Amino acid sequence: MAFSRIPSDLGVHLKFADLTYRVKERKKIKTILNGVSGEFRAGELSVIVGASGCGKTTLLNLLAGYRITTTEGSVMINGTDRNMNAFSQLCRYILQDDCIIPCFTVLETMMFASNFKLEASCGRERRKQLILEILDSFNLRQQSNTRIDKISGGERKRVSIALEMLGHPLVLLLDEPLTGLDEFSASQCVRLLKNLAESGRTIICSLHCPSARLCEMFNMVYVMSRGECVYQGAVDKIVTYMEKFNLECPITHNPMDFVMDVTAGAYGELQQEMVQQIENGKCLQWFLPSLSREQESCENPMDECEKLESAQFISPRSVPWWLEYYWLYGRFMQQMCREKIDIKLRIIAHILCGLAVGFLFFEVTRNAKYAIFNYYLGAGLNVAIAVLAMGPMLATVPRDIRHLRREYFNQWYRLSSYFMAMMTSELLVLIPLSIVSAVILYFVTGQPMQLWRLLLFALVTAVVSLVASSFGLLLASSLKGMHALFVGPLILSIMIMIMNISAHTGDMSTAHKILIHISFMRYAVDASLSLLLGFNRPNFPCPSDSFCFLPMNKGKYILKLLGCSNISYSQSIAVLSGMAIIFSLLAFFVWKYRLSAKHVSKK
Repeated sequence: MAFSRIPSDLGVHLKFADLTYRVKERKKIKTILNGVSGEFRAGELSVIVGASGCGKTTLLNLLAGYRITTTEGSVMINGTDRNMNAFSQLCRYILQDDCIIPCFTVLETMMFASNFKLEASCGRERRKQLILEILDSFNLRQQSNTRIDKISGGERKRVSIALEMLGHPLVLLLDEPLTGLDEFSASQCVRLLKNLAESGRTIICSLHCPSARLCEMFNMVYVMSRGECVYQGAVDKIVTYMEKFNLECPITHNPMDFVMDVTAGAYGELQQEMVQQIENGKCLQWFLPSLSREQESCENPMDECEKLESAQFISPRSVPWWLEYYWLYGRFMQQMCREKIDIKLRIIAHILCGLAVGFLFFEVTRNAKYAIFNYYLGAGLNVAIAVLAMGPMLATVPRDIRHLRREYFNQWYRLSSYFMAMMTSELLVLIPLSIVSAVILYFVTGQPMQLWRLLLFALVTAVVSLVASSFGLLLASSLKGMHALFVGPLILSIMIMIMNISAHTGDMSTAHKILIHISFMRYAVDASLSLLLGFNRPNFPCPSDSFCFLPMNKGKYILKLLGCSNISYSQSIAVLSGMAIIFSLLAFFVWKYRLSAKHVSKK
């Protein structure tokens, strides 16, 4: 095995008492956990079983510290009250969904995780050797060069466990690790967890109802029903326990299936009797004889957390922020390169955007009678750039947050380093593409051949793409699921309507003026118009074969006609830049809130 045995004095015995958890559901208060107690010990493979909705996942969340607010009761480590800072270093929680980036191979995924979990002094070759040893232990060596999206569900689950075992955690919690697996894959996974438990670790998982073959591998089972504990102890003592209620398990029945049938009411309403018999988890008489004694408290309980923190198996975060950022930025860029279809579509879309809008307004600089349509040229380009910048954020951020939730909670890296890496990698692609669109449109429409004007025009599209991307990030971070894909275009369409009525604000109400000034599309069009029609732009030509109203060949007159004679390029760019910063900061704080226990506890 690639995993060292945990010394007995460093084993983590997790005990909880009178845990109660309630949530507000519409106007009613719903109790998810009702004063449950229990104990999970080092060196044991424990399983929490129960019907759907009985509180298994909620109990795991509370034990992991994933939900720590609005709860009653206590959680103790080796007889002392849990210190979350210390506990977060020694515990890892694997959620039900296998949120692993699919475009990387198993070895690449493990190598990336090792950057954060292994000591900096451990060289690349040494890290690779350790990873291959771990993959051997997990029967994944042959799949090391296979992409995550090409391996089976059981192999993906084992990769999830292997990723967290790089940090040598003392406690491993798993929510429904066998979901979607066949019997063979499930037995492989449980056998692996059994080996990890035998090395001295505390392994706790939740299952719906394991088969008889799987039941034999567990040391201890914790049965829940309607938010309460109805049994806690050894699997082979379930039959004896049920005899106390004058119930005999049929020979052909799996004892676990039998107790599940009882909790479902198949043999009458015995819920309260079972809860009282097991004292809602406080009774420990059904444990195996060798494990049934109470764990003795430490001679100096106040030093217990310090002892765990200083153990060689625990490695508090020592990676500098900039190094986290560097590794995360590299992964984002590599992910973009792997997802070739997405990046190719974005390149093609930006090129077509410049060509389509350019040819649509081909005559606006070649005939003075069409010069006023430069307004629609600027508006059309900015709308297209905003859509192309906002769309990818609305589509990818919900997916990225799922990946982030697992890695961030398990102490891989700081949230700020991930956020900055994501933003900079996105902008490194987005800004050049928006500039390409602007340059194509500028030449196709025959704008003045002045380099400074071209550069300033390209800057407008770059800043607009930045603010639209930040706004899309904020929406995708704030809304659930795919809601942002509907709300985003709706808000953008409202901004476009506001943009078209923003020329004359003198007779408008205060509310209308506020709407106009908070719309970034209004400032985007102002900045574009100031370059297309202002800054002493050369007069538009008036062909001899067409009639032109003479003042219409002057950009200054057209701006006055549009009610935009007082627009300022520098002011518009400054406001757009400020909005981009504000949207990004708001999105970061939304992420921080969504990943916090306070938010999770309200679900």
